Amino acid sequence: MGKLTFTVSLRNQESYLESIDVLSPSFVKQVKATLNKFDIFCKAKFNESEEGILSQLMKQKQDERIINACDTLQLFISSLNKKISPQTIPSYLSHVTGYFNYRGIKLTSLDKKSIRYPKVVKEEKYPLSKNDIKQILDIASYKRKILYLTLSSSGMRIGETLALRKKDFDTSGKRIMINIPAKITKTKASRRVFVSLEVGPYLMKRLNEIENNDLVFGTNEKIVQAESTEEKIFTRLTDKIFSNMPRYESGTRKITLHSFRAFFITQAVRTVGDSFAHAVSGQEGYLKVYKRYDNEAMLEDYLKLEPALFITRDSGISEQSKDKEIEELNIKYDNLEKMVSSVFEQLKKEKKI
Repeated sequence: MGKLTFTVSLRNQESYLESIDVLSPSFVKQVKATLNKFDIFCKAKFNESEEGILSQLMKQKQDERIINACDTLQLFISSLNKKISPQTIPSYLSHVTGYFNYRGIKLTSLDKKSIRYPKVVKEEKYPLSKNDIKQILDIASYKRKILYLTLSSSGMRIGETLALRKKDFDTSGKRIMINIPAKITKTKASRRVFVSLEVGPYLMKRLNEIENNDLVFGTNEKIVQAESTEEKIFTRLTDKIFSNMPRYESGTRKITLHSFRAFFITQAVRTVGDSFAHAVSGQEGYLKVYKRYDNEAMLEDYLKLEPALFITRDSGISEQSKDKEIEELNIKYDNLEKMVSSVFEQLKKEKKI
């Protein structure tokens, strides 16, 4: 039996980033950005790179190393104050301490308790209204109208939505159902969502234009880059429409792409309840509730919610009118499905597919 040998390699930032490359691209991007900020801080504060600071810490005795590491992190946290949202500072610290740990500077939870954070100012979140969404849709491109309507009627995260391919869409039922693969969700758990009748015809048109493995909404196979593109486009749109809207005290905008998901969850909680809202939105809290949904039960609850999700139609109509409108939309959707099926069969006869 051959002798097992190991190659000893120097641990540095490059090797650390390689070690976490198995995690989500968005997480890796956040870590890179944080470590870059830490390096800039070290150069400004100590006239040393982060590598130089870590090398000095590693030469110290354990107790001295821990004290100085915590002091360095405290100074870093203080430098971030007023530059970024206080809510995000703990994640910055987590990224740096994760790197410290990799390099051999082990900080316990007790050690980290000595680090003080700026106080979080809890501001009431802006509730995105149907009128807000209508204004956004009015100036959005056709493809992005479909994207924004899909977000507001399904509760999906923007990253999940941009990673969807045509093969993830099931158009055989009363409503288009989307099977979100586990690998593209934040929680790494697959789930199913629906989109409303209002979105159906627009989405069907898009699906009929592309191949089975094509991205439906994403503009780049690298979803992090696609998400960055959509955020920039959405920022330009909302800055035009809501130019006079004040920002939160942290400096962040009150309307972002996440606002569509918040709109959906709010409507779902009000109309159906917490269990359903957690189930379709993929929130961690769903793991703690006991109601389980099969496709039929989930669709039944979604249909109760659907009228509250309509954006381009008058939300002030009577319940009777709503029922009639939904029935008409059902008929239109069924006719669209029949038309697509008929064209498909004709192409099969002509041996074009």
